[in-house]
Amino acid sequence: MQIFSLLNGKVIVGGLALTLVAKAAMSFPELPMFKDTGITAPPSLVQTVAAKEKPPEFSNEIPPLVANLPKTTENCEAPEDVLISLNKERELVAKQRAELENQRAEFALAQERLGIEKTSLTELKTSIEDLLARVDAAQTDDLNRLIDLYTNMKPADAARIMDDLDIETTIMILGTMKPRTAAPILAKIPAVRARAVSKIILERSQLPGDQNLTGIKLK
Repeated sequence: MQIFSLLNGKVIVGGLALTLVAKAAMSFPELPMFKDTGITAPPSLVQTVAAKEKPPEFSNEIPPLVANLPKTTENCEAPEDVLISLNKERELVAKQRAELENQRAEFALAQERLGIEKTSLTELKTSIEDLLARVDAAQTDDLNRLIDLYTNMKPADAARIMDDLDIETTIMILGTMKPRTAAPILAKIPAVRARAVSKIILERSQLPGDQNLTGIKLK
């Protein structure tokens, strides 16, 4: 058994050696030791080996520094166009700013004019109020003096004069007098005019819409 195993091992080793020699002869047939052996390598194997031994070719294309960088299109604006657009935008902004400043100046001027007019109107209102107050005071003084005059008259004489006065003055005098002083004078006035005076004095205390002055006779 040992002899048989030894023979098998030698046979295997010999087969491996022959295989290696055959591969070497096929790969390198130009070596002197394999020229006369008659072993030729198939053309495909020789071409494969030659292709493997071919030096690598270098590409002239330079890879991009940043991957997936978007390519520049033909529609991209040139720097000159960008500068022109920026200048136009600056001019537009400057124009709008100038218009805004003008509007602000006009608004400030209008505000100043309104302030001056308001001051003038306030002064005019104060002057008118002062004038009306003086007129009212003068009228009150005149009315008081007139009332004093009619008060110091005899009722018959005062009634005779009031019968010829306009109705507004008669009502103003009698309406301002004390009732004890006005009663004797009103009693001496003709009945038709006395009724008119009494009706008007009564109705003037009512609101304008509630006054009823129809049917009043003065004579």
